Amino acid sequence: MKITEVLGFQILDSRGRPSVAARVTLEDGSSHIARVPSGASTGTHEALELRDRGARYEENFYRGASVFGAVTNINEIIAPKITSLPPSYGDIDQILNELDPTSNHRNLGANTKLAVSLAIAKAEAHSKNLSLARMLFGEGELIIPMPMVNILSGGAHANRSLDIQDVLIIPRGANSFTQSISWIASIREIAARKGHDLGQVTHLVADEGGLGMKFPSIATACEFVISCIADSGLRPGVDVSLALDFASTQYFEAEKYNLKSEGRNLDKESYINYVASLVNNLPIISIEDPFAEDDWGSWQNFRELAPSELQILGDDLFTTNLERLERGISSNSANAILIKVNQNGLVSGTEEVLKRAQKSGFRTVVSARSGETEDSWLADLAIGWRANQIKVGSTHGSERSAKWNRLLEFEATEKTIFAKPYG
Repeated sequence: MKITEVLGFQILDSRGRPSVAARVTLEDGSSHIARVPSGASTGTHEALELRDRGARYEENFYRGASVFGAVTNINEIIAPKITSLPPSYGDIDQILNELDPTSNHRNLGANTKLAVSLAIAKAEAHSKNLSLARMLFGEGELIIPMPMVNILSGGAHANRSLDIQDVLIIPRGANSFTQSISWIASIREIAARKGHDLGQVTHLVADEGGLGMKFPSIATACEFVISCIADSGLRPGVDVSLALDFASTQYFEAEKYNLKSEGRNLDKESYINYVASLVNNLPIISIEDPFAEDDWGSWQNFRELAPSELQILGDDLFTTNLERLERGISSNSANAILIKVNQNGLVSGTEEVLKRAQKSGFRTVVSARSGETEDSWLADLAIGWRANQIKVGSTHGSERSAKWNRLLEFEATEKTIFAKPYG
């Protein structure tokens, strides 16, 4: 079966910002669309999105955030090169790299290339009469990843209501994805109700569906979520534990970590001790980007004193980039990696990074972005790549529930195993 048409077009993500979509049509008449997400909190080392620039666009089209150039690249540069070829994402990704060999995809745009790469992967799965998850996974019981879900949001996702980006929960004691998501939904609703009772402004829902609430410190925000877990009838630290996404690059200034809500401006050593005190005194089992993206020394120093069971997760540190992952492995800076396809720009490139991480013993967390779409392919990728965990946002917003519902569908319709990376 061959490709008969490739079409790019502009769409809107969940924040109302433009993004890129690609539709691949095959000889049997079937169409396969992939819509690309985008991030608000982006690492410096991520692959580059292509967005329109110049006075004309900035005045009239989304203040320079439109993607008409990316769409043109799909329709005028990429489409003629791949139409009439079989839908093989590995082969097509190679052609995409020949068209733009830059390491960060700056010529065609990572969003441009990813839209085509994902649409081809979906079309290839269809041509084999398989789901994308099954095509990537192979035979055997599918592994459903453990969810990591936002309850409170701050940072770039919620107008700095907290210095850090998110307080999340991990239902470590759940025995199925169905059970885990029911626990999470209950805790999230309790948090909204308790926040209202405390006079908090809970109508502010952050980019990823978490609650935007102000707290005087990270510790008090954590204690609030712990109380919500307990109020749900579950045991904090046993059934459900905490995870923190610090996104600390956003408050790393002049070689210090500036926690404005707490009135602290900490040097590296003091900040390492501060993070350690949070981990040692609260039921936290995962921390993401606790140190800035290029503060490799702090990552290494913290790793030496951190509890062995703590997941130390790199997002901005690695940006789904093989070179940066290799440095993290050799320097023993972390033990887990966040996987975001749009940080990398290609399905095959992202897959290579994830498999290298797994080979090195890293845990893998496949993640959505703050600017998401209604597509559910992320759930298929997480299952197909045998990721330990998945991070989508909260339980509110159809762009979030689309991924959760896809995982529920797999658990209901296939033979599956629920991943329990925390025992």
